[in-house]
Amino acid sequence: MKSFYNKRYLSAATALLSAFVLSVACTSVDDTLGAGLIPGGGEKLSIHIDTLGLGEGERIRAFQTYTDSIGLRASTKHMRGAMNVNVGYIGSAEESFFGKTVAASVFSGLPAQALTPNFFKNRKSPFDSVKLIVNMKYVCGDPSVRQTFNIYRLRDSLAYTTDTIYYHSFRYEDHIDSEPLFSFEYSGEPDEIEEIKLDILPQGQLLLDELAAADTTLFYSDKAYEFLRKYKGFVIAQAPGTPANAAIYANYLPNCNMNFYFQRERDQWEIDLDDDNKEKEVTAYMQWYFSDADGLKTMSVASIRHDYTGTPLEGVQNGGEVAADETVYVQGLGGVTATLKFPDGFFDAMNALKPSEDYGLYINQAHMFVWLEGETTEAYDKAFQKLGSYSDYGSMTVIPDYYISDASTGSLTIPYDGTLNRNPGKGYYRMDITSFLQHALQHDDEESRQLTLAPTYTPYEPFADNTSVLLAADSDKPVRVKITYTLIEPDGE
Repeated sequence: MKSFYNKRYLSAATALLSAFVLSVACTSVDDTLGAGLIPGGGEKLSIHIDTLGLGEGERIRAFQTYTDSIGLRASTKHMRGAMNVNVGYIGSAEESFFGKTVAASVFSGLPAQALTPNFFKNRKSPFDSVKLIVNMKYVCGDPSVRQTFNIYRLRDSLAYTTDTIYYHSFRYEDHIDSEPLFSFEYSGEPDEIEEIKLDILPQGQLLLDELAAADTTLFYSDKAYEFLRKYKGFVIAQAPGTPANAAIYANYLPNCNMNFYFQRERDQWEIDLDDDNKEKEVTAYMQWYFSDADGLKTMSVASIRHDYTGTPLEGVQNGGEVAADETVYVQGLGGVTATLKFPDGFFDAMNALKPSEDYGLYINQAHMFVWLEGETTEAYDKAFQKLGSYSDYGSMTVIPDYYISDASTGSLTIPYDGTLNRNPGKGYYRMDITSFLQHALQHDDEESRQLTLAPTYTPYEPFADNTSVLLAADSDKPVRVKITYTLIEPDGE
C-alpha cells in the first residue's frame, strides 16, 4: 500500500497559525499572522474549525477486516513487529461471534545457572523427572474444560540474530519432531506461579538420555550459542483430541522454567547452607529459562489462528470484509480489526466549506474521534487503552501522524494521542489523521480514503487479550473528525 504524502502545502507560517488557533475557543477565526509570508496574503488568509462526519451522506462507514499475515520479526535485536515478547499463549476457545481461536507457544531456552563442572559432581542417575514452572493467566473461553498439552522439540532454530519474519498464523507443525516429548493436563483460572510435573513420553526419555550423555561443558553460561544450535527449543500445543471449546491462557515467560532432575550419591555430596549448618542435597536439577526479556539469545513467537467459519464474521476470511453498521470490533490475539472508509460525501462536505471552488483549503490539523460502546469501568478495562491507525495493518504501516522512533534499546515511542479517554461522559479515542486526510482530499481512490484501527505498534499490543467495541455510523455517536483548516482566497478577489 502507498504511504501517504507529507504535508508539502503547509509552510512554516501555516504551522504557526495552526498552533495559534488551538488557543482560541471560537469555531471560525480570521487572522493575518504570517500573511506576508504567503503569496497574495494580507486579508486573503483565514483559519476555521469545523466537525465533519455527522451529516447525511458524510458518515464514515466501518467494516470488519482480518489479516493472518502480520509480519513479526523474531529477533530480539530487531524489536519492530516482534511477537508477544515475554508472553506465550496456549489453548483454544470457541465463541458464537468470534469463532474458534487456537494458540500454541514456541520458545527457546538456556540453562538458568552459570553451571560449573562441580554442579554434576557425583551424579548417580540420568535426568529422571521433569517439572514445568508456569505463570498462567486465564484469557478467554471455558476454563472448566480439562485440556491436554503436548511439549514438542523444535527441529529448526528460531532466529535470534537476523530479521527472520514470522506470521501470527505461523505453522509450528512444520518445524517440530512428529512425536511429543512430554505432556500435561491443565484447567482452571490460575492466579499464581505453579509447578507441573510432566509425563515423560518415549521421545522425552530419549531427550533425557541425550542430556545425560552430553558433554556437560555445553551447559556452561559461555556456551549459549552452541547450546541453542543443539537444543533449539520447544513448542507447547494442544494434544490431538482435546476439546476445542476450552480456554486460552497467557503464560508469562520470565517466570517460566523447565527443571530436569537427577540424583546424586547420598554419601558424597553436601552443600553449605550457612556457617554452622550443613545438609545433604541428594536431588538436584538443571533449570532452563525461557524469558527473552534480557535481549540475549532466547526468543519466543506464537501461533495464533482464528477461524470465523459459521459466525457473523465469516466474510472476513480470505481478505474479505463485513459491514458493521452500529458497532465494530478491534479484537485481541491478532483477531479482527476495524477498517473505516470515508465516503465521497465526507469530502463533498469538506469542499463545501470553501466559499467558492477557487479557494484553497489546507488542513492544519485533523482529529478523529471514535467512541467506545458503554461508559463503564468494565468496558474501559476490557478495551485496548490505545489504538493505532494504519494504512496497512498486515505490514504495520502506520499513517505519518503516528510517527514512531525505534530506539537502540528496542523501546518504541508513539507521540500521538490515541489513548482511550476514560473520563466520565467521554469514553472515546482521539487520533491525529492530519496527513491522511490531506492526501485523501486530493486523491479519490478507495485505498487513499480508508484506514484500519488496530492495536498500537508495539511488540506487545497486537496480541494482547483486550477487545474494543467501537460505535459505528448508524449509532448515536458516529465517528467524527474535527478539522482546523486554512482558507486562502484566490488571486483577484
